[in-house]
Amino acid sequence: MNLNYRILDCDIFESYMMLEGWDNFPLLKSYTKNGEFSFILQDCSYMVFDYTPSSDFLKAVCIYRLLGDTLSIELFEVNKNFRGLGIGTCAMERLMIETGAKKVFLDAKNANAEIFWKSLGMQQIDNQTFCFM
Repeated sequence: MNLNYRILDCDIFESYMMLEGWDNFPLLKSYTKNGEFSFILQDCSYMVFDYTPSSDFLKAVCIYRLLGDTLSIELFEVNKNFRGLGIGTCAMERLMIETGAKKVFLDAKNANAEIFWKSLGMQQIDNQTFCFM
């Protein structure tokens, strides 16, 4: 899968999403107020994924913080029109490689996320932390 990515800051990401549209990312949209994130998410990094060449729609979005070798994922969502194609796995592998993270901390407990991280070969340390052993 030829997945392209870009790392953006909050202002550029919000502008990008205004052009892209929020409707394909309902979870992401629920975190905004009038198309803007709360101050809590403004100091995060934003990684967006699409195909090369681009087919006009973002495929996945990740909002994260890197703290040492730990990746704290605030939000990860695959475009609702492209779910079930393996894009999420490719995107998260790319994020792990790009950041060099060894551990992942999930901001919210989610059974699907737990299954996903284990499928990448990570071991569960506690309810929200996964690590490559």
